[in-house]
Amino acid sequence: MSDNNLKELISAVAARRAEFADLIVALAPDLSSQAILPTDLALELSTALHDLEERATGHDPLYRLVNDHTAPALALNESGQVVALNVGAAQLFDMQSGDGLVALGISPEAFHQFKERLASTQGPTLLKAYRKGSDEHTLPLILVGMYQQKLKTFVLNALQQHWPESIDLAFADVFGLSASERHILALLSRGCSSEEIAEERGSSVATVRQQIKSLLQKLGAKSQVQAATMAASAATAMDTVKTKGDLLSAYYDDYPMSIHEVVRDHRRIGWRRFGRPGGQPVLFLHGPSFGAGDFPDERRLAAQFGLDVIAVERAGYGRTEPSDKSEDPLESQCHDILAVLETLSISRVTILSHEVALIPALALLKQPGIDINGIVSVSAAPPFKELEQINAMPAHQAIFIQAARHAPWLARLLIRLLILRMRKLGPEQWPKVIFEGVEPDEHVIRKNSLKQGVIAAYGFYVNQLGAGYLEDLRIMIQDWGHLLETPNLPLTLIHGDCNASTPAHHLDIFRSINPNITIELIAGEGLTLAVSQTERLYHAVAALSEHQPPLAIL
Repeated sequence: MSDNNLKELISAVAARRAEFADLIVALAPDLSSQAILPTDLALELSTALHDLEERATGHDPLYRLVNDHTAPALALNESGQVVALNVGAAQLFDMQSGDGLVALGISPEAFHQFKERLASTQGPTLLKAYRKGSDEHTLPLILVGMYQQKLKTFVLNALQQHWPESIDLAFADVFGLSASERHILALLSRGCSSEEIAEERGSSVATVRQQIKSLLQKLGAKSQVQAATMAASAATAMDTVKTKGDLLSAYYDDYPMSIHEVVRDHRRIGWRRFGRPGGQPVLFLHGPSFGAGDFPDERRLAAQFGLDVIAVERAGYGRTEPSDKSEDPLESQCHDILAVLETLSISRVTILSHEVALIPALALLKQPGIDINGIVSVSAAPPFKELEQINAMPAHQAIFIQAARHAPWLARLLIRLLILRMRKLGPEQWPKVIFEGVEPDEHVIRKNSLKQGVIAAYGFYVNQLGAGYLEDLRIMIQDWGHLLETPNLPLTLIHGDCNASTPAHHLDIFRSINPNITIELIAGEGLTLAVSQTERLYHAVAALSEHQPPLAIL
């Protein structure tokens, strides 16, 4: 195939006018020969993909949501994680997608109160935020917030002179301002002096000055200019709010997840925490399909079972940067995980792993400084000992492993196309790239009860343009069967008997390597049992942890 025809085919695949299989057929000679892509063709393909990525970004609903505003704007999911932000917000707060409330200086309590206001009063409301390095004397940054039901997202943008009744009530709620103080604040925002305000209100100048003093204390402002600037900013923000806010359901999710990071060898390692702080420590190693604590049921059940869940964002996912290409990717992931646990002074955990994350879970058994009660592994695939295992997978899933086994450049190409399709489908529909045409998974993932988690996980996977998928492929194609030979602790594999990615009879490979492995097959379930059988999974984790003493939280 000519270079031009190949570029046209890539465009067609990205636009869903052609299938991945068509591209595989076109590249079959390179696959069979393991040929290195010629430099000139690689450059052409890279340019074509860059153009497609730019177009896909512009159509991304979350991207549009925040970039419709000229003021700094960002979007938070219901657990308080930043899922999108514009350049102004990124510069204002020195943050990026994937960060949490800590980066905004917002406490979980303040976020809870914000959600309560949105659930009880129609219209936008307020949140106080602070830039990094701020202290208690720093003037807060005021954000106006609305709820978007369709995307299960809160849109926040910089508060700019006039405000509607809902904002007026929020000033009363957030800062404790009386009606008189709110009126004075509005007059200050118009540039009125104390004398002019006194005349307007029919009060003495001394009374107005005392009211202004009280007002400044409540706002945390050092001068009338600061207070006026805060209030005057309301006009511009409200004028730039082009998206109507929705009333948040009274039954909104309020199971928090805190967002953190550590630095190891100049690389940022993101991690999350949810459940019951100080409870039984659980290390959650996510897979490539269902986020890392993004589904509300996970957080609710973790709290219910008394589990303190530490979810490390594995390399290339969320905010964790990929490992150096010269470093063994599996060894690097182990060191990332240990760095997080060391930060928390946690040395004993129970592990919950999804899919490919069983591999780093097993690799941790050989690492010093960590004791593992046991491993509950969900929907894991055994080592690829036979080509039949790959060929049995749905074609649109198998091609990534086939590509990685033949040529790394092709795997990178396909993953970038995968991310393009995800961006084109958007936050609600992106799981189609994994489950379209695959039952029972396609039916399960479309359930409205899972919508919030699906949307929340979207940014987790697209943030680094699929770098995490590539890291996983590097691990999967290695021979890791020896890691299964020596576990002398409970290892339970929970698997759906309708899992199309790994048919149940392929689990015999696990048994052949280690007969002591426990395999639980769940009837009628596929790969999506990770989110359809969450209670069963967390019950299994709690059972492994229940005889272990809880560790003190730091």
